[in-house]
Amino acid sequence: MEDIQKVVTRIIEAANPRKIILFGSYARGEETPDSDVDIMVIEDTVKHQGMEMVRLRKAAGRIAPGVGIDIMVYATEKTLNPVPGTVLYWALSEGKVLYECG
Repeated sequence: MEDIQKVVTRIIEAANPRKIILFGSYARGEETPDSDVDIMVIEDTVKHQGMEMVRLRKAAGRIAPGVGIDIMVYATEKTLNPVPGTVLYWALSEGKVLYECG
C-alpha cells in the first residue's frame, strides 16, 4: 500500500484531483501476482479523457516490477449518476478513497 500511496502523491502533484479511488482486486484485498492496480481519478473538468489518462499514467510512474497501473479519469459531473454495472459505478460504490480534496 505504501507504493500505491507514492503513486497517489505523484498524481496529486500532476493534477488537481477532487478524489482518487483505488478499486478492483487491490481495493478488495484479493490481488494476485497477475493483478494490476486500478485507480480512478476524479477531476472538476476533463476536456480530453483519453489524453488525461495517458498524462496521469506517465505521471504516476511505476509501482513495482511486473505490477501494472490502470488509471481512469472522470469529470465530477460524470460521477453524479453512475450507471449500475459500469466500472464507474463499482469504483464509486466499492472502491477505497485514497485522497479527497476538502
